[in-house]
Amino acid sequence: MTTGCGSIVLAILSIAASTAVARGADRPLLVAVEAAPGAEIGAADIREVIAAELAEPVVGAREANADAASDILLVALEPREIRMSLRAGAAPIVSRTIAAPPDRPGRLRSIGWLAGNLVRDQIGPIVGAGEAAPPAAASHPATEPPALAETPPRYAAVPEAAVARRPASGGDEPAHSAWAITVAGGPTLQMLVWGPDVPGTLAGGGVYQIEVQHQASPDSLPLGVALEVGPSGEGATSHYLGVAGFLGSRRGSGRWFIEGTVGLGVEVVSGRVQTLTVTNNSQTGVTSESQVSFEPVPALYARLQGTGGVQVSQMFDLVAQIGAHPSSSWKFGSYLSSTFGVRLRLP
Repeated sequence: MTTGCGSIVLAILSIAASTAVARGADRPLLVAVEAAPGAEIGAADIREVIAAELAEPVVGAREANADAASDILLVALEPREIRMSLRAGAAPIVSRTIAAPPDRPGRLRSIGWLAGNLVRDQIGPIVGAGEAAPPAAASHPATEPPALAETPPRYAAVPEAAVARRPASGGDEPAHSAWAITVAGGPTLQMLVWGPDVPGTLAGGGVYQIEVQHQASPDSLPLGVALEVGPSGEGATSHYLGVAGFLGSRRGSGRWFIEGTVGLGVEVVSGRVQTLTVTNNSQTGVTSESQVSFEPVPALYARLQGTGGVQVSQMFDLVAQIGAHPSSSWKFGSYLSSTFGVRLRLP
């Protein structure tokens, strides 16, 4: 991390030395970000909280107006520490380091506080790793990181930027994706209850499903909708179509992740319908005849599912799922499933 960070600092500071002018109201602050695997904070989030703290626009190194910046702020985010280096025009480089809080909101607050402290007090001493940052200049006192606003204002349009990461065994931490589409299918197991005098039977089949899921941030709940077709097959009753909304939680480590979701939906199943026909004949009297048929009927169902997956590329995951499908048409509608599929992750 130190070697890669030093190379980025030299490249960025060469741009600042060539301009060597003070930053004005129309000259944004250039913020470059380098995050270690597991940081769980994107470059856009870091620039947004710094812009909110400074009340002025900031830009990334890859934006079109990056050449207009005269001041450079490099943010290096490690699992246990936060380091920042500031080059303001032709002034000497000022660097500071503080311990990183364990939680994501705390790290964001500390990043905004340290950036404001460093930019306003450009002549403060370097702080050793793991030590608390000294207070800012007297004109701008700050004794602790300020609370992070629920929705920081956007002072500049900051697109998602690539975050440099150092190599780590097991692969880099995948970037968070707000939208995901999963296509999966697999076998099912049903318990069919034919009647009080007939023992239940087990039947196998197959189910196919498409999920569309949205998660605004790594800390928020996944929300989505699932379309299911099946199960159908030899011995199994037909589930023509089902649609359910769901929510859940997600945990990840490196390229691996697990999810748990619960939902409620409506479906059309093949229901057992009994028809009784009564005939009144003058010779034979009253006779009745009972017929049983299977017809499409509506039903409600709950959707319980656990998912495990692994990232195989920047956009695709492989997933395995285990689910339970209890239905209001319990005699023929409930089943257990195990599916396998592919997930497409979108920004």
